[in-house]
Amino acid sequence: MDQPESKKYDMRWYDWSVFLVPSIFVISLGLESAFGPYPGPDVPAHRDFRAIAHWFDPVFFQYNLVMTLLVVLVVPSLALSYIQTMANRKERRLQHEVPPERRGEIRRRMGARASFSSYRGSVWLTTTIVLLGSSILLLMKPVFGGGSGVDFSLGGNMLTMGPFAELYKKNPDEYYSHLIRNQVAFQFGFLGAYVYFIGSVVRAYFTMDLTAHTFVDGAIRMMVASILALVLSFAFDFVLPGESVYAGPPVAASGSNSTGSSSREPAPAASSINTGNAHGGLAEQTDGTNLVLPTSLSLLPIVAFFFGFYPKRAAATLERVTLKVMRSIIPGDRYRALPLSMLAGMSYSHELRLEREGFDNIENLRNADAVDLAVRTCFSYPQLKQWIDQAWLAAHLREDYPEFVLRTGIEDREELKRFLSTCDSAKIDGLEQLLAALSRDPASHSSWKLRLTTLKILLDINPAPSENCHNPGEDEKGTVDISSRM
Repeated sequence: MDQPESKKYDMRWYDWSVFLVPSIFVISLGLESAFGPYPGPDVPAHRDFRAIAHWFDPVFFQYNLVMTLLVVLVVPSLALSYIQTMANRKERRLQHEVPPERRGEIRRRMGARASFSSYRGSVWLTTTIVLLGSSILLLMKPVFGGGSGVDFSLGGNMLTMGPFAELYKKNPDEYYSHLIRNQVAFQFGFLGAYVYFIGSVVRAYFTMDLTAHTFVDGAIRMMVASILALVLSFAFDFVLPGESVYAGPPVAASGSNSTGSSSREPAPAASSINTGNAHGGLAEQTDGTNLVLPTSLSLLPIVAFFFGFYPKRAAATLERVTLKVMRSIIPGDRYRALPLSMLAGMSYSHELRLEREGFDNIENLRNADAVDLAVRTCFSYPQLKQWIDQAWLAAHLREDYPEFVLRTGIEDREELKRFLSTCDSAKIDGLEQLLAALSRDPASHSSWKLRLTTLKILLDINPAPSENCHNPGEDEKGTVDISSRM
């Protein structure tokens, strides 16, 4: 029986603020853009966030506001929709899957999790981060040397500039160039992480796995990916060097000399590089020449985006390289944990989901509770029970587990227990049947026999009889052919 609606879906008045606060912020900017006085010669410029409303064309700005509102409100909307619709479906599914004696536990666990109070903190955190990140992408307009936007000629912080802060006032053009590159990397790193986050949330929604941890994981991913992409931008010129090319003085817009040839006149001097020039990637210089931006610079948004989209794969690659180097330096320093990829049916996304719940290797998973994990994740109870049983067998056989599965066809603890019990019922020595399939080398026979005997004791199966009795299931040598299980 489902929990009462008042317990499951009751939202406090302050829970609705996660919808109201971003909406009020965006609507206020929209009203300022539509009806507020435009700062001009006789109107003082705003000294607060209202100034953003006059940095862009009003229609374009209001379009950006609508996009920002949709990007932000998708986070609490999915959480609320999941609680109201998908949580009940998950509870009904688990009631049919788990053993009858544990169904009451399902009801208690789901009743505590299917309420907005369990999502409140994580949803607030994620909504705030998305609002800040989307504002940088869509609302913050960088300028240099005055104008409508964030004036970075007044200086930047150490997070965005790093060692290039020493260029301030010494080389303004180079200072602004590095500032824009770092901002682009930061923004597109956030964008890649946000796109991945939306995909993971939608997948979790339809697989009935949208927990508070999903939002916390997404919030951390967006923060980490943005900062890592920013750090990467400092080494971008070193990894992908590209020289700027001067294309010569710009061509005059119109006019020709008396001989009929087009005239070339230098453009007026500018105080800084115009990095926003859209004419073929040319930037106008103070000497009237045009600077062709390096081609490698166009790769920066792409690299930053995919670095944000796959931060864990990038981190895993760096970890593997580091561990490989460390093992060559310190051979004895090794991790002995078995990866989850050894289990049948395990994929990379499954590994990430189990890792989020604290089960990042086989030794951890063998001690898991299938019912508890079924409530906390999207996996069905039978699937988790099978993985846990496989992890138990793999943890005892270690690196020999794949060979054991290949030669015997037995994948998990329950299958091994069932096979040995069936052999005992038929008065057959099951250990000898397994040894016949596993041990081709007499030298390894004793080692496999000891390990299999240990497994049989751990499974709490009665020892096999000392002598085999002939029955119709046996062949001429008194053995059972298990090749059909392979």
